[in-house]
Amino acid sequence: MPSKTYTEEFKRDAVALYENSPGASIQTIATGLGINRATLHNWLKKYGTGVRAKATAVSSSPASITEAERIRQLEREVSRLREERDILRKAAKYFAEETNW
Repeated sequence: MPSKTYTEEFKRDAVALYENSPGASIQTIATGLGINRATLHNWLKKYGTGVRAKATAVSSSPASITEAERIRQLEREVSRLREERDILRKAAKYFAEETNW
């Protein structure tokens, strides 16, 4: 079985997705991208910054979070979700091109 060749951009995007997904495991991200866990782990060693986004705990009492803080949290989440969406679009495009015979 021939090994798959991934672009450097795809590798860096996969690493960024993992580093910006607090609470997500390597296995979860790898499965979502359709790659092996060990492959993603190797990419993390090569391209990773070693810094992961920290999970933000949302307080149960809305009075403890100011409106500005909540807006900042939501903007970060929107940014992360857009990045995930873009990575998944690139992955889908990559795999669609690979299957054209």
